[in-house]
Amino acid sequence: MDFDDVLAELGSFGKYQVKIFLLISIPCAFLGFGAPATSFILGDHTHRCKIPFYDNDTYAVQSEHHREAINRTIPREPDGTYSSCTILVNGTEQRCSEWVYDQSTFIRTVTSDFNLVCDSVGLRAHLKITYLIGFLVASIISQIGDVFGRRILLLILCTLKVAASFTIPFSVNPAMFGTLRFLEGMSSLAFYQLSFVIAIELVGPRERIFTANLSKVTYCMGEFLLTLVAYFERDWVYLQLWLAIPGALTLLYWVPGLIPESPRWLVSRGRIGEATKIIKKMAKVNKSKKNFDNIIIAQKKDKGICVILREVAQSKILVKRLLIVTANWVVAAFIYYGLTMNVGSLGGNLYENFSLLVLVELLGYTVIYFLNKTGRKSVHLLAIFGCGAASIGSILLILFAENSMYWLHILLALLSRFGISVLFAVLYVYTGELFPTVIRSIVMGTVSIGARIGSMISPYLYDVFDGKMGKMLPLITYAVITIAVGLCSIRLPETNNRKLTATIQDVTISEGQHKEIQKEGPVDTLPLTFNPTA
Repeated sequence: MDFDDVLAELGSFGKYQVKIFLLISIPCAFLGFGAPATSFILGDHTHRCKIPFYDNDTYAVQSEHHREAINRTIPREPDGTYSSCTILVNGTEQRCSEWVYDQSTFIRTVTSDFNLVCDSVGLRAHLKITYLIGFLVASIISQIGDVFGRRILLLILCTLKVAASFTIPFSVNPAMFGTLRFLEGMSSLAFYQLSFVIAIELVGPRERIFTANLSKVTYCMGEFLLTLVAYFERDWVYLQLWLAIPGALTLLYWVPGLIPESPRWLVSRGRIGEATKIIKKMAKVNKSKKNFDNIIIAQKKDKGICVILREVAQSKILVKRLLIVTANWVVAAFIYYGLTMNVGSLGGNLYENFSLLVLVELLGYTVIYFLNKTGRKSVHLLAIFGCGAASIGSILLILFAENSMYWLHILLALLSRFGISVLFAVLYVYTGELFPTVIRSIVMGTVSIGARIGSMISPYLYDVFDGKMGKMLPLITYAVITIAVGLCSIRLPETNNRKLTATIQDVTISEGQHKEIQKEGPVDTLPLTFNPTA
């Protein structure tokens, strides 16, 4: 029997899997603190130049005398606000080197601590991108899980994340802060990706939706918790410390036996003895009546990762799938971060805007629980074409109603965010099911690299043009790439209720069987009985 048959005997989602799943997915809520926290710890902190020789100068007006000093010293912009970067010295407007900061939204930020304003505003942009660069490197690091195993890499990553998170508040300069944020971003995303792989490899086909996406729901819960903590703690140093504390619980993963190696990965690498020990433990915890002492699991000889990768390159089926899936990830991240950068169009304050976007994202993830009924492919196509349609609608609004019907502008933006959240959630499940166990982590890392590149390029799209064209260019780009990639995605197969393939040869057999089914007509039992390794 193959591993899916073993899982069926053990219980595809018994007490053992529930325990492991909770231990892995709950920390995913704390991972929701990292990237979104950038908006609060590296926020756009309102400021003006400090009045010379006024020791207790503050941004807020203290008295009428203070107001007069401000009016004499700080020039005004055309819109009536005080200049942020210049000061009047003997009637001459000059650049200043000291600032005071508004404390109505933030009390203290990295921006105010290191004065990342005016001539140094570019450095703040670079510090923001360090976390995403960490994401990019994480996409490469997570692939090591296919070579050395899931567990040991997971332990190293959670330790690195805890160390970086607790050290960040003690940064003494921007370089130290950026380096630590890079390490935090790298370890956080790689941890999330490995958690996802472990989760789907421990359960049967019907439970993959639940296990893969509940972690995304907990991630959104973490974002809501972040909003709440950030609302009450406006000092970035203490905010970062509060956000770091829950992550320290993951150090318990080092306790022997608490988080096992993936038995499916062990089988795929020919390490049947180690896999059998874990299977026996699963059987005991799940109270399975079957005796697994003399179990024989269909195994393939471990060819080595270099041979496996060469076989991937020679497989037209897998190369085609990899190109299409990677394009989907690039598009999803490109639009997701593009919409995030345009959050100001929603109006209201920062905390309300952030909560609204997270709510829409959460709704997008919950739709995925219907995938076992609808299938992966149909929802995937509906989500990506829906994003394209929303983008076209926004283009038409800018052309004909740029300064009116604001509610419709907001609605279409939220629909795009909803669609892209659905697309992201489907892709996590769909990608894992389209590729065999021997290269699953490598594929997840590869497509994630594409996603990170898309996320890093997207913000610059808004700075190409000014005026109406500047607003339309991102939307035109979104519409074109979603429709183009959506049309390519039609060629991907449905994977609903199909067993996870273990080897590259299994994928070829599965594809051939799928084509035969399409010729002969649908057979309802195939997804549950097809067993390429039996």
